[in-house]
Amino acid sequence: MSGCLEVPLKECPEGDCFPLSSDSLNDILSIQDSFNVLKLADEHEKLRISTSSKIEIQDQIVSIDWSVGKDESSNLSSIALRYNIANAAVDTEVIEGSGITNVRVGNVWFEGRDAFPEFEDPFYEIARLASEDPDGLWPPFSIDTTEFDNIEWQITGDLISLQQVATGTNGTHTIILELMGAPPMIVGIEIYDGEGSDFSLSVETGESATIILKDNLPKTPVQFIPDNNSLMYEDIRIWSNTIPNGISEVEPSELEFHARVGDFNNSESLSKMIFEDVLTNVTLDDETWWEFYWMDVDLDQLVSGGDYYNIRTNSTADVTISVFDKWADKWTDDLNI
Repeated sequence: MSGCLEVPLKECPEGDCFPLSSDSLNDILSIQDSFNVLKLADEHEKLRISTSSKIEIQDQIVSIDWSVGKDESSNLSSIALRYNIANAAVDTEVIEGSGITNVRVGNVWFEGRDAFPEFEDPFYEIARLASEDPDGLWPPFSIDTTEFDNIEWQITGDLISLQQVATGTNGTHTIILELMGAPPMIVGIEIYDGEGSDFSLSVETGESATIILKDNLPKTPVQFIPDNNSLMYEDIRIWSNTIPNGISEVEPSELEFHARVGDFNNSESLSKMIFEDVLTNVTLDDETWWEFYWMDVDLDQLVSGGDYYNIRTNSTADVTISVFDKWADKWTDDLNI
């Protein structure tokens, strides 16, 4: 927000001064939806909004960074989250909307896939999910600018770029606003309390918000790890559950159920079934049998969230039920992706 020059102008019509007067800016901020993320999403084909928050929780500084973007020209969306508290950290990003997806863990990128890609505006998706689970962890995009509409602002502007920067204080916090264009649009918000709780938000539109998929990346398996809690019924052991919602749809020819014995890195499969077979019953040489079943609940001919699986056996072997992703050539429960 540096490099702005204050451009003194003669008296001008109300609201048309450049830079804005303090009163004119307060008039803008007094409008309830002067900063409305869903309105921005409606108006811009390419949009990225990033936030950074630092708050203190039980004497620990927690840092949370979000970056959410969409690029309707390529039907891609991006959601990135970085979370730091004490010695624990999460840093991920997912780009999706096409048959190929990108997933970042830390600084390493992976390639995923989606057999039924659908573009969904991430800003509307987050708004919907946040309304369903208001206590969840969501980007802090709901900004009430009316809280800042009674401040004496110091405003500078660059007439060439139409950038304006306003600085003010409400007695407890220092607030810095960045506006661009004519009429001016809020594209940056910074709030500091001087005690470690800081917040910033930035808006990018146009080419700077373009999303591009990376290629030639290592492949990551589908995020489906079977529940290994089994039940006993008349000497028959049963694993039964639904596939979690939120996974990308996958062709059934690309996944296999396995009953594995031994350590993870030195295991063998007692029995297996490729998902496209739907139902398989295998009898082994020791006369134990294994039955695998996958139910395509939504009848989309794809392995997807909400589908049902059931695995039964009369074997007493100590096994792990795993899924092997043939496309990625990896076990889905291999955490060393």
